[in-house]
Parts: sequence; C-alpha cells; structure tokens
Amino acid sequence: MQIFIFITCACCGVISGIVYDILYIARCAVCGVHKEAYTVKDRIFIIACDVVYCLIFAVMFVFTSVMFDFYELRLFMLAGCLLGAFLYLKSFHVFVAFSAKKVYNKVTFKRLKKVKRNGRRKAQPHLSGGDN
Repeated sequence: MQIFIFITCACCGVISGIVYDILYIARCAVCGVHKEAYTVKDRIFIIACDVVYCLIFAVMFVFTSVMFDFYELRLFMLAGCLLGAFLYLKSFHVFVAFSAKKVYNKVTFKRLKKVKRNGRRKAQPHLSGGDN
C-alpha cells in the first residue's frame, strides 16, 4: 500500500509541475524573461503566481489524500510529491522554458521591427529603474 501512496504522490508532483509551467508561461507573458528588468509590479505578480501555485498544490494534495483515504501524513508522501515535481522540472520544463523564451524573443523582435518600420522612435526594452 505504501508503494501505491508514494507513486500517487509522485503523480501529484508531476501534475504540480504542469501547473507550475502554466503559471511560468503567464509570468513570461506578463513580466518578460529577463529577470534583471523586473519592476515592482512584476515582482508582485510573480509572488502572486507563487502563492497561487502553493495553494493549488496544497488543495491537490489534500484532495488526493481524501480521495484515496491516506489517513496520515507521512514523510514519504511529501518526498513522493517533491520527487515528482523535481523530475518534471528537470525533464519537460526545460523544453517549455526554452520554447517560452523563443516565442517571447520572436514576439518582442517583431514588435520592435514593426515600430522601427513605421518611422516611430525605437521602442525601449522592458527595464526597471532609470539609467542603463
């Protein structure tokens, strides 16, 4: 029975990795991919995404525990969740992050090219603070 519980918790970890990727793509769309250019609003959005991720993970873990009658919280259950999330982040998340950066850079480049072609002033990159 403990092996089944461990595998189920590892699957919860993998699903939490998928939720993390959804929030990661939203964060890239709103804040950009360049961490040094984050503003205070961007950091607040990132913190909100992290809180939402933790809440979703907690609800998912409790829901799974209730559905499968896991009466007690055991250390191997948390280890299974963490292992599943770690394996997901080290495997499939690499492709998602790479793709998100490529799409973001293409969209940004096309926007800059379009603004330059229209004869307007060249758009400045998304930077925090004043001077560069």
